[in-house]
Amino acid sequence: MIKMNKYGIIFLLAAFAVVSACGCTPKKPSEPEKPFERYTQDLKIHSEIMNIDVPFSIYLPASYEKDKTKSYPVVYMLHGLGDTHNSWNGKYLSANSKIKALEQSGKIGENIYVFPEGYSTYYCNYYTGKYNYMDMFVNELIPYIDANYRTIADREHRATVGYSMGGFGAMVLPEQHPELFICSAPLSMSFRTDWQYLAESQSGWDNQWGKIFGGIGKSGDERLTDYYKQHCPYYQFTAENKDKLSKVHWFFTCGDDEENLLFANDTLHIQLRDLGYDHEYRVGNGGHQSSYWMDALSEVLPWFDHYFTGSSTWPSATDPDYVLQDVTFNDDGSAFSKAYTGEAEGTGVYFFHTGLSEQDLKDAMRVLYSTNNQKLFALLPCNLKEKSLSEWISFYEAKYPQNERFAVGFEGAGATIMANQSSFNTMIFIDTNLGNDISVDPAKKYFFACTDESACYRDFGALYRGCKRGGGEFEYRVINATGDKDILKCANKLRTYIPIF
Repeated sequence: MIKMNKYGIIFLLAAFAVVSACGCTPKKPSEPEKPFERYTQDLKIHSEIMNIDVPFSIYLPASYEKDKTKSYPVVYMLHGLGDTHNSWNGKYLSANSKIKALEQSGKIGENIYVFPEGYSTYYCNYYTGKYNYMDMFVNELIPYIDANYRTIADREHRATVGYSMGGFGAMVLPEQHPELFICSAPLSMSFRTDWQYLAESQSGWDNQWGKIFGGIGKSGDERLTDYYKQHCPYYQFTAENKDKLSKVHWFFTCGDDEENLLFANDTLHIQLRDLGYDHEYRVGNGGHQSSYWMDALSEVLPWFDHYFTGSSTWPSATDPDYVLQDVTFNDDGSAFSKAYTGEAEGTGVYFFHTGLSEQDLKDAMRVLYSTNNQKLFALLPCNLKEKSLSEWISFYEAKYPQNERFAVGFEGAGATIMANQSSFNTMIFIDTNLGNDISVDPAKKYFFACTDESACYRDFGALYRGCKRGGGEFEYRVINATGDKDILKCANKLRTYIPIF
């Protein structure tokens, strides 16, 4: 047996400590760091208000991990009814790809994008008080994102965009909480005019609207509950609320092929124009579809960036392009397609106006002119201050054989054309008044475009409704107003849809 005194024990303990310090004891290998991922799906926040875990996904800036001193604006992207928090980057939509492309082209800066689960709530609290989604969004989700990610946590750097049901959310959240958002961009916003709500089937009303706003099982005006009116844009965008709601910048857009929603969106645009609310409004070609919403992001996201950064480049950067075709004009100001000889019958395209400059009129012809050799048409300038509509028709028919007539109306000429629809097969209206009698003949074709600041906004809204209800073939466009050559940009928006061109 080996005996050790206290000095021996101390020596052994010291030797053991030295061996350990030398690393002779095996170490557990450390796990490799995961590479930074910009997009993370299916994160969750526990909501005490709703007593559930609410999923969300997030798309972070490319520089988020490299520059840990930098904070970013936040865009909340809201999905439609029947979709989920992952639908913005699902089977039909690819928001992240659009964002990345806009970043790489220098059209937007870096932002944080949050995709929350919206269920079928329309992003509102239910009237029963038992499913308070909006309270969760405002009091839990936004504070959670600001606390856990490097956001610029103020309203000047927070925006929201959504499609369909998410469009209503993108409208109603800032409408109810203008202190939280600088920008709102509803795309094909899902809501109805009062008369449309009254016409909803009982099951349609109960399952989609009644469960949120009240009035389940009701019909007629009883569906329009006080709780509904507290959220509906028509009842909130009033003269009394103008100072409060004008703190938010509004941008909404809808396709002209929508079955019900353009009625509602166009009606809201008219109401905002009547009350003098500053806003952006667009009508483009398309229906309730992902391609329309993806295209809309190309303008909406730079618009957000404009307000996040205080940049002055956005309005000019989004001007619609147009091309002036090479055209040979005759001594009387007319112009022919290459296939038209003046001997064969073709289409007379009458350009009516009440005072366009000669250059603006020629430029409008050049924008609409087609280089297709197979089409037979003559472009015919018609100043209504020089001759009446019937006199111009007689004058040109004596010079150029025609088998059908198109009318193109500019400012000051629209009402005259509408009053003489029987003289034309197709009517094209470019930012012009249409008069008091806006009746639609289902046998005719109508193509019309204006800017969102046009004086004829009510006339064009009425013509759209007439075409939709009366069955007339039509294309309707509303573009960004910039004040410089807007008639040419409007004409260009329609050019590829007009049959003769």
